[in-house]
Order: sequence, then C-alpha cells, then structure tokens
Amino acid sequence: MQVSNNKPPTQGEKQPTAPAVPTKLNFWLRLTSTGWDQPQNTIEQREKVRRSRLTSWILLAEIIALIAFVPATLSDRASGFAVLFATITLVIEIILNRKGLVTLAGTILVVMTCLAVVGVIIGSTDGQIHLVYLPAYDLLVIAVILGASILPRSAAFVIAFANIVLIYGDLLLQPWSPDLHQAINQYGMAVIAGRPVAIQLVAAIISFLWVRGMDQAIRRADRAEELRSLEQRFLEVEAERTVLIEEFVRSIITSIEALANGQEGAVQLPPQHPLQPQATFINTQLKQFYKLKQSNSVTNEQINYAARMLLTMLQRINTNQSTVSGLDPRQFSTQVPIIDEIAIYLFFFLQGKHMPRPSSEVQRPPWRS
Repeated sequence: MQVSNNKPPTQGEKQPTAPAVPTKLNFWLRLTSTGWDQPQNTIEQREKVRRSRLTSWILLAEIIALIAFVPATLSDRASGFAVLFATITLVIEIILNRKGLVTLAGTILVVMTCLAVVGVIIGSTDGQIHLVYLPAYDLLVIAVILGASILPRSAAFVIAFANIVLIYGDLLLQPWSPDLHQAINQYGMAVIAGRPVAIQLVAAIISFLWVRGMDQAIRRADRAEELRSLEQRFLEVEAERTVLIEEFVRSIITSIEALANGQEGAVQLPPQHPLQPQATFINTQLKQFYKLKQSNSVTNEQINYAARMLLTMLQRINTNQSTVSGLDPRQFSTQVPIIDEIAIYLFFFLQGKHMPRPSSEVQRPPWRS
C-alpha cells in the first residue's frame, strides 16, 4: 500500500518553496548581467549566470581602460576613432550580456581583444613589423583565457588556433622591417613565431584543464546539494505518511472502542484521505462484526474481550510501545474469527501491503456466509 501525495495541502503543512533569488547585488551587475533576478535551479542556469557576471566585470575593466585612454584622443584623430569604435562595441556587448546572450557577447569580446592586439602591430608608424612588436603577439593569450572562462570550454583551442593563424598570417603578409628581416634570415620563421605560438598552445591546454576541473567541482557540489534536497523531501513525505497512518489507526481505535461498548463503530476519514478505500473495507468488516454481536452467535463476553485485545494492541502500536508485527496472525489471536480476520487485514495494511487472496479451496468463514 502506497500513500499518495496528491492531496491538497492542509493547514500548517509546509509548502515547497522555489530557490531563493539573490537580492544583494551591486549596481553594475544588476545593470549589465543576466539571471540575477531569476531562480537558478539547474547547473546550466547557474553556469550562465557565472559567465554573465564574469563578462560584466571584464567589460567594466575595458571601460576603465578606455577612460584612461581618452586624453590620447585629444591630439590623435586615429586614437579618437579607435576609442569611439571600442565604446560602441562595449555598449553592444553590455546589451547582449544583459539580454542573456552571453556566448555572443563573449565571442565579440574575444574577437575585439584579438583585433586590438593585432591592430597595434598592423598600425605601426611605417606599416612594417618591427622586432620590438613581436612580444605583442604574446598578448593574444588574453583572448584564450577569456574564451575558456566565458565561452564553451573547447573554445580555448579554437581561439588558440585562430591566434596562431593570425600570427603567421601577419608575419607572412605584412612587410618586415630591416631588423626583423635580419632576425628571420638568421634564425628562421619557426623560431621567431615559435614563442607566441607555444604560449597559445600551452595557455589553451592549461585553461581548458583548469576550467574543466572547476566545472567538475561545481557539479559535485550541485549533486551533493540535490542529494540533500532529495533526502529532505523523502523525510517530509515519510512524515506525511506517518501522520496519515496515525490518523487511520486512531480512527480504527475509536471505532473498536465503540463496538466494545455495544455501539456500531465505523472508521471515519476525510473524503480525500488516501486510505479511504482501506477504511471502507474495515467498515464493512466492522458492520458484519456488529451484526454478529447482535445475533449472539458468540457470547458478548468473548466479543468484548476480543475487541479489547485488538484495541489494546492498536493503542500500543500507536504509542510505539509495540510494532505492527504484534498483529501477526501467528502471534495474535482472540479466538473470535471475525476479530482475528480484521487483525490480519490491519497487519497487512499498516505495513503498506495488500492482504493475500485466500485460496479457493479454503471455505468461507461462517460469519461471512
């Protein structure tokens, strides 16, 4: 027998509550990030919120950098156009991030970072690559780290590969300065480009492993939290089931007390009670018992004694002084057949089981004929 939980909540019963939405959040995150005003029920939702907040902080850092670069625009028109273009791009990224398009905002952020680094080299005063500009290629690793943090994890390798293509493409297509030409002739292209390329590959691997480890730790914590929630829910369901069983037993005790006092007793439960079918069956047995008592086929003393035996056992079970096994037909007998049959049914019902159907070869008891 299983107790159904599909019932309207009663007064005093705790209602399941949705996960709390964080309320303490600074102005910048409320303005530029997504998900802070919504429940975060799944790992994916929490991960999206984390990426959105990280993107917001990165965008704030870029805004501060642009503000610091504003004085240079007063004397250089090209710098002014660059700052204007970067400002428009930042506004677009903020809007996308706030709308929940975190991946798109992060992609634009990574692309702009790569273009900014390469733009420094391409925008040299004489249009040539100088040896002094080669360390700028190392800064492309920033895009790899950003991609691993705010984009899907495998994006780190994609960005690293794109950076390597940019490095070799720039070295092959942009004119060389005399010092770079001499260095390439002396050491070779592979040596000149080897350091930034190696940095990209190493950074991609380390970033991927670091972020994957963080993801695994978060998932383990989430699974532990889910297990705690399931355990809590199980305890709540078990407590509800215990309350229903206790109500059922108290009603049976009341009905048997009435029978022991010479009155017709009945198990009375609310209409929506999940044990109502069992109560109906018990009431049928009690009615037959009452008719049997009225017909005097068994002496009143025997009936009263048997009823009080069953009543005492149920009271002991209800107060945890005895277990349901006390009603085991191999141990409990009143010598009044119908009382014993009621006890057998209660023995199975209180264990959440159904009474086995009697064999067709067994004759019906005389009180049920």
